[in-house]
Amino acid sequence: MRHLATLRAACFFRPFANTSKKALFWMALAMAWGLANTPAIAQVFWIGGYGPGIYASRLNPDGSMAEPKLVAEQKAPSFMAIHPSKDVLYVVTETMRDDASQGAAIVAYGFDRKAYLAGEQPQLKRLNTEKVHGDVPCHVAIDATGKFAIVANYISGSVSLFPLNDDCTLQPESDTVQHQGSGPNDARQKGPHAHCSAIDPTNRWVLVADLGLDRVKVYSLDAKNQKLKEGPFPELVLPPGSGPRHIAFHPSGKFVYVINEMGMTLTAANWDAEQGKLEKISDGSTVPEGKPSEGGSTAEVVVHPNGKFVYGSNRGHNTIALFTVLQNNGAAKRIENFDTLGKTPRNFRIDPKGQYLLAENQDSDMIYSFKIDSATGFLKPTGHSIRAEKPACIKFLLDPATPNR
Repeated sequence: MRHLATLRAACFFRPFANTSKKALFWMALAMAWGLANTPAIAQVFWIGGYGPGIYASRLNPDGSMAEPKLVAEQKAPSFMAIHPSKDVLYVVTETMRDDASQGAAIVAYGFDRKAYLAGEQPQLKRLNTEKVHGDVPCHVAIDATGKFAIVANYISGSVSLFPLNDDCTLQPESDTVQHQGSGPNDARQKGPHAHCSAIDPTNRWVLVADLGLDRVKVYSLDAKNQKLKEGPFPELVLPPGSGPRHIAFHPSGKFVYVINEMGMTLTAANWDAEQGKLEKISDGSTVPEGKPSEGGSTAEVVVHPNGKFVYGSNRGHNTIALFTVLQNNGAAKRIENFDTLGKTPRNFRIDPKGQYLLAENQDSDMIYSFKIDSATGFLKPTGHSIRAEKPACIKFLLDPATPNR
């Protein structure tokens, strides 16, 4: 890199024909040194959870993080999504519809991108709020066109669709899909529990993980009529008692990974975007063989930007499981587990550059950063951490041209 910078610097100084070669060399070397040692830009992220509201922080190039600052007060902001091209953050309020202090809702916040990128942490601006016609909304996703927000409601087992205005504010709910059925676990699966939605890379299909039904539902996104319609291959059936929770697409768009909360397993599936069809490839445990999983559960699943690795969080076991993606068929094979240094790692996130993993420990109020080995996927603690009350979600601020994860 420094040799390349030196060459560019030397080309820049060609007009100085009468300058001695020795002077040119030192001038070019000085420029190269400056280019090679230009500080990298910190990456902005927001933290949601079960504290007083939404916090803002920054991930520095060495893995350290800025002290979180409360930038919006909100009850139970447990999950967030960012508009794909505008400076708007969407946040659910994980409450019941009849909650006296704050009924189930989705909130749109505007943020000052320039200020955040300049190292400031200004307050978020509440744009508007819409009621959710479901109980305990626990996840929100925004489609690639920035025209719809999709909310999964855990207790009511339903999915809500919200059209977005041109100014990115929320319109009232245009469609509600109510799931029906139950699973074999009477304590956890007496009814449906929609836990997350994921929009496929073609923006035609919406996949919904339902913990109560042991199903991943497949819907087509009917933008014209502002509806979710059951797809021709409407579901992927998982082993009884799995409890699917979250979904992540492979960067290729050909594979889907589902983390199962109750079974503490990871399911890999083929994804056919033409037909809207899921087909299971493999199931694998998220904890080592022989390790007790009683009382434990999984939470989040994230695919590394390079597509080589999948990570999943284990609550109770308090680890991040590392899976390698088999390149011949997309199957996921667990190869190691890493201690999150805290209790109950509900959520975690990989930074947009794929260099660090931030693990949120909900019950110990701590977020730790880990360096990712790009060759092996292994995690190494950086020694850096920050404190946030009951953290449950992280969202990074990305360039408008980069799809949000």
